[in-house]
Amino acid sequence: MLSPHAGATTIPEAFEQAARAAQPQLAGQQCGVLAAVTLWLPEQQQDQPLAMLSRWQHHPLAAFINCFSVATYTPEQLNCTTVGMRGRAQCALREAHHKNNRRILFVADELGIASSQNHSIVLPTNASLSLFAHEVAHWLGFVDEYAMSEELADNYCAGRYAHPSLNVVTTASTTLDRDALIDLWMQLPWRFAVPDWRALGQPLDTNEQRWRLGSTDEDVGLYSIATCQQTERYAWRPVNTMTPMQYYDIGQWPDLYLELIARPR
Repeated sequence: MLSPHAGATTIPEAFEQAARAAQPQLAGQQCGVLAAVTLWLPEQQQDQPLAMLSRWQHHPLAAFINCFSVATYTPEQLNCTTVGMRGRAQCALREAHHKNNRRILFVADELGIASSQNHSIVLPTNASLSLFAHEVAHWLGFVDEYAMSEELADNYCAGRYAHPSLNVVTTASTTLDRDALIDLWMQLPWRFAVPDWRALGQPLDTNEQRWRLGSTDEDVGLYSIATCQQTERYAWRPVNTMTPMQYYDIGQWPDLYLELIARPR
């Protein structure tokens, strides 16, 4: 069996190099030493995604992910299925050589709804900038604040995940004893913004030994959300306002969320 010479280009690598050749570049990128995220666009449907992406440089999340390369594919190279109760699009490109680089694949709208995995995102070609930001936010450590489908919630809400969860914590109960509440406070990703553990709940007895979880009027605290609604566990976020992780078309990202991304982990 013949082996390629050192430094030779393999067929998948040649495919990807050709796909990137003479592709448009996005303005305002900040790559530095970061590996570029590959944006895969359908050869005949580039205009709408590119118009949307041209505005990304002004989005607050662009401070954290803003290095892209653009490549195109033909319909024959695309292989898609839908998964889960909601019909999430799960797609791959034949012959594409991804290595470990992250990639965002734009596909026809009818192939399924947006989905995100550790190294890949699938989006419809008509995706808005807000939807793009919501999916990219998963890579930055944010979790959905709406009710997850049962198949996703079963793993996430039980703690079976290997990604950061900056904006959501889960508990087995809505009441905790004093020591357990202090432990929860110490483990919060946003603990730096909550100076007193008592801000996370309301005492149920005069000795303050039992507490009902849930802040009242704190700017940053512990607020119930529907993420784990399909399970027997409870989910909480730090703010009492709707965010783009609950409804992606909400354009305002809380300052706290941007700080959570920027802080060392």
